[in-house]
Amino acid sequence: MRRFVILSAILMFLITSSLWARPPEVSPLGDAGQEPKTDGQAQEKPIEYLRGMNLYREGKYKEARKEFEKFLVRYPNSALAPEALFKMAEATEDFWEATQEYRNLTLKYSDSSFAPQAQFRIGQYYYLKGDYGQSLKDYQKLLEVYPESPYAPASQYWIGSMLLTQKKYGEARIEFEKVLKNYLESNYLDWAQVGIGNSYTKERNYSLAIIEYKKVVENYPESNILNLVYFNLGECYENEGKQEEALEVYQKLTIECPDSLEAIDAQKKISTLQKKFLPVAGRYSVQVGAFGERARADRLAKRLKDKGYDTYIMTITIEGRSFHRVRVGRLATEAEAQELARKLKGEDSLPTRIFSD
Repeated sequence: MRRFVILSAILMFLITSSLWARPPEVSPLGDAGQEPKTDGQAQEKPIEYLRGMNLYREGKYKEARKEFEKFLVRYPNSALAPEALFKMAEATEDFWEATQEYRNLTLKYSDSSFAPQAQFRIGQYYYLKGDYGQSLKDYQKLLEVYPESPYAPASQYWIGSMLLTQKKYGEARIEFEKVLKNYLESNYLDWAQVGIGNSYTKERNYSLAIIEYKKVVENYPESNILNLVYFNLGECYENEGKQEEALEVYQKLTIECPDSLEAIDAQKKISTLQKKFLPVAGRYSVQVGAFGERARADRLAKRLKDKGYDTYIMTITIEGRSFHRVRVGRLATEAEAQELARKLKGEDSLPTRIFSD
């Protein structure tokens, strides 16, 4: 388990860009949340096996490995042998040693309930090593040998991801589509849909990428990766020259996912885009309100627009909370801004504050 925890932590840090984020983990206890059942009928368990399991549970992994080794030497054909070998692999921090033991398990005990998980671990190891070709082969082998395994949906997703790293974008899309078609109950559906969008982004086909990212928002509104989707979507809009759409998406990101890392980058992009919408000569504006609720800001902005004022909304995020500032005018001089402020304060009884952008 220690090796698995370290593996998970490394995966989290290796896949962190807007196009690569950590997908859902396959539970170390299986997708159903249960330990793979020990193979064979109930039997009296040898002392070496019992000691190994107790030491493993206590976190004494080196000692546990020694007991499991003793057990496997004495009882190589025991129904408990696959589990002992699997625990041995889980108990080492040496990824290569663990991978050899996982491989040995899949070869020697291929019918064991522990074999699919061991095969999945092998694919993970080669991904971490940067050997995407071998990782791809091992994920493909899992699907070939254990197509009904709880690890099949994850392997199908990673096959698409490995092809993406190899710049085989069309092939990657086909594999991601298989997740959407064949594993309707898995928790990889939104990730596969994002993968399709990413493949088009890599090809710089931003219009198609936008369509695919929008499907995530529409079909998986409860997805926990909307922060990534919104950010990717915003960048695609920017690359398409659709700056207003990009601004809207970035603002939505800061509102719906204020605590995400992407929200920080989105706020920077918002500031840059908002400045682009102001004429060079129009550096002065009058702020007439700041609201925590976007709807209130929209209502005030509409009321002033209906009166003929040049009104717009600027959104900022402070300590995870979004504020929507309603501003009027894009004026060349401070004197013009002061005159506008007096008018708004007198005719509409609005609080005013002059800003220079």
